[in-house]
Amino acid sequence: MILALAVVLGLVICLVRYRRQAGDQIAAISLHWAPLALLATILQVPLLRAPAGPIQELRIEQTLFLLSYVVLLALVWRNRRQVSILILGLGVLCNLAVIAANRGFMPISPETLVKINPGSTLEQWSSGIHYGFSKDIILPQVQTRLWILSDVLVLPPPFPWPTAFSLGDLLIAAGVLVLLQGPGKPSKPASTGVASS
Repeated sequence: MILALAVVLGLVICLVRYRRQAGDQIAAISLHWAPLALLATILQVPLLRAPAGPIQELRIEQTLFLLSYVVLLALVWRNRRQVSILILGLGVLCNLAVIAANRGFMPISPETLVKINPGSTLEQWSSGIHYGFSKDIILPQVQTRLWILSDVLVLPPPFPWPTAFSLGDLLIAAGVLVLLQGPGKPSKPASTGVASS
């Protein structure tokens, strides 16, 4: 959700900044191996579509999910000279670090789940279970390694869809927002007039 918001906000900011030239700015974005971004997204779909349940039943989905991060890192490395991609890459590394430290899933605490599921209680969120239709595993904060990098951030009201995300997600979104600004306003063409003698 936060990535979708970053795309929308990035496009709006680009439109405000460049107006009629916004399309040219977007078209001028240079991203080597761009299809890898689509591939990484496709690899994450099986886990994001999996219902709640024991993580032991999600080995294939988990493997594909982890592979998506390898693909993203390859994309980041190929485009490492761009500031926007470095920001995005830092977010990918943050997410990968906490995922690797917590059974190959992104941890989310029962307290955070109560915040994004109004009316629920702490007791109904069982530890060690995959939180359905997400990349998350439910873990109490005290059992979470690198918990500060887990899904502990929540979009506040008046946002209509409560959503949890990580610091890494925030950095990835920031990188996408910067990337969508394009290479910058083109310089004005030099004058070709002939000087009078």
